[in-house]
Amino acid sequence: MSFIPLTAYVDSLPPDFEATEKRLVAEMEAIMRSKTRTEGGGRAIRGAHAESHGIVRARLEILGDLPRAYAQGIFARPRGYDAVVRYSNGVAHIRADRLLGPICGLGLKLFGVRGPSTLDEDDDAQTMDLVFFNTPTFFANTAHDYLTIQRLIETLPDAMSTPLLRNHFLQELLTSGGTAELENWLWDELLSFLSILDLGRQNLYLYTYWSVGAFRHGDYIAKLRVRPTEATAAAVVHREVNTVQDDEPFRDTLVAETGERAHEFVLEAQLCTDLTRMPVENASVEWPVSESPFVPVARLSIPQQDISAATNLEAADATAINPWRTREKHVPLGEINRVRRDIYTRSAALRRKINHQPVREPAHPCDVLRWRGPSAPPG
Repeated sequence: MSFIPLTAYVDSLPPDFEATEKRLVAEMEAIMRSKTRTEGGGRAIRGAHAESHGIVRARLEILGDLPRAYAQGIFARPRGYDAVVRYSNGVAHIRADRLLGPICGLGLKLFGVRGPSTLDEDDDAQTMDLVFFNTPTFFANTAHDYLTIQRLIETLPDAMSTPLLRNHFLQELLTSGGTAELENWLWDELLSFLSILDLGRQNLYLYTYWSVGAFRHGDYIAKLRVRPTEATAAAVVHREVNTVQDDEPFRDTLVAETGERAHEFVLEAQLCTDLTRMPVENASVEWPVSESPFVPVARLSIPQQDISAATNLEAADATAINPWRTREKHVPLGEINRVRRDIYTRSAALRRKINHQPVREPAHPCDVLRWRGPSAPPG
């Protein structure tokens, strides 16, 4: 199998990218400040993945004897990294689970990663973040289209509650808020969003999570995913997420499972073999495994632990996860990933300022899990 070298990918941005990005950040900050008053009770909440389900201590072990193309960057040689994993809902509101959709996120923060971070604000921090979603595609690809998407996200999941609201949402998405000409309608993005509607609710340990966008993988281009091992998938007891009988079943089943047994997951890489069939700039298209299979590169272990305390949710909320907090050999690729750099960074900075949360990156998982609010910062 022949993999596309990184040098074959040409990074290009539209002339109005910076101006559009500034508008995006300004809108995001305005929305966050407004929701601090209307929804956050004086606290700033995230513009996406606002509802935390919990944060757990973990360990990532890089596998040995990987094929050379996969043994790149932090995966070049076997070693272990202490980590934390934050589980969250994907929408921009904090509500009971029955009032939220099934889109969920997995944010992985590694500790003890050598080398300078690609985020200037991190100084000498030895953390590295990976962001995953329980869907393989995303429904926006450009800064311009994300302007529309950011506004639409604020209406979810209410926008799906009636046929009229749903049709309006889908029309706005398809036409990029009425700005796209017929030949440029966002069909891939629309199909990506519609696929999300088919997601069912289940225990967070049963989902497979994808990186969605493409990333540099040393000399190559890759997407990543995290999936439960067969043993973990079979052993999960609290499988049903019942939003009728329980207001917070995602949280409650996560707490129960984590408190009763350990869980194991496989981190896999899919390398790009064809830039047409496996596009970098179109995150709405799933890369076919028939072109390039996912290959295990690491094992993620979550030991049995008690995460039932309310302080666990406070710790999850105080933890900033940014896909650009990485190393040069793993930088995100594509326009939509470039958008995420400023959005994630500025969102975290404003949220930390309003909520009096730590600005510096933690040095150890204990610094995250022992967080007790502004009166007792980590460290």
